[in-house]
Amino acid sequence: MVMRRDEYFERLLEVIEELKIEAEEKPIIVEGKRDVESLEKLGVEGTFIVIAKTPIYLIADELIRKGIKEVILLTDFDRRGRMLAKAIIEEFRYRGIKVNTKIRQEIFIYTNSGIRDIESLFSYVNKRSLF
Repeated sequence: MVMRRDEYFERLLEVIEELKIEAEEKPIIVEGKRDVESLEKLGVEGTFIVIAKTPIYLIADELIRKGIKEVILLTDFDRRGRMLAKAIIEEFRYRGIKVNTKIRQEIFIYTNSGIRDIESLFSYVNKRSLF
């Protein structure tokens, strides 16, 4: 079954609502501050971990120290973001930290590959909400 554009957008809004709920209990890993700003404008509240230039193993150390067992991964959809996601998944799973990649995958699918990064998510949603 092929989904229409408005069905994709409706599903995207549902994914964002799901993210808001999940973010109450699990930290969200993003690449930069603008990703955090975009998510906050969409009403996502919670703990954001901005990885920027921090080595992944140090982030894993900190999560383990704090007793955090699961994170939501929202790296960008470009080549760098994909490579970062792969490295995070490998390191975190090896260290016993569950990585939720479902929301990231669904954002990519339901924006119809229309965004390359998380910081663009707010403007993507905002533009389409005006109609």
